[in-house]
This record gives sequence, C-alpha cells and structure tokens, in this order.
Amino acid sequence: MDVLGMIYNALIADPYIKEKASGRIKYYEFPGTGDVTVPYIIIDPLDVPLPKDFADDTWLTYDCLFQIEVWSKNRMATNELSGRIRNVMWNFGFSQGTGVGEWDEDTGIIRDARRYRGKLYRDDLDTF
Repeated sequence: MDVLGMIYNALIADPYIKEKASGRIKYYEFPGTGDVTVPYIIIDPLDVPLPKDFADDTWLTYDCLFQIEVWSKNRMATNELSGRIRNVMWNFGFSQGTGVGEWDEDTGIIRDARRYRGKLYRDDLDTF
C-alpha cells in the first residue's frame, strides 16, 4: 500500500493546495532555506504502517502516523495551506494530533508542522 502516494494525491486534488504548492509537495525531502520563495509541503512518515484491528486472526487495518509541514515566508499562506491540509487529511480519515509552529528569524521561514494519525483498511484482504 503506497500511503505516501495516496496522501500526495489527496492533497493535490484540493484546488487551493495544487495552485499554491504544485511541484513542491515532497516526501522526506526538505527544501534548502534559500529555495523557499514560494510554499513547500513536506510529507514525512514518522512510523511504518502498523497492523491493527484484528478479526479471525487477521489484521484488517494499517495504523499510520505522518507529519506534514508547510514552509513559506508568508504567515497567512502558511496558515491557509495548513488548514486546507487538515481538512484534506480529515476527509482522508486522519485526525490531527500535535504540532509545532515556528519562525526562523535568520531566513524568514515560517514552518507549521502537524502530525496526523489514521487507519487505512487493507486492500488485499480478498486474496486470503
């Protein structure tokens, strides 16, 4: 199951996110601070998908934990993108947990990092 790809596709399907960050939604890859002239979104898995919810000695779901960060030099753009991401993740079945917001005085970059946890049902259960 390609959870990173699924999250990416869910994010890019939102017209506002696509307009503001298309081509700058990355996995694992953080931009150089000099490159942040427009918003970047970074999807970072914090754990491997864990087997959860068992029935008849079979695990049914993947429990997933991701951090999604928005980097930009515009506070309002960062806030708006982070809010849209929260809505997309909620509709995707993930709830928001902890997070951190910070501003780097030297670079002027505002970073909003939020953690999302959710469960996804396995798509291979019919093969058993």
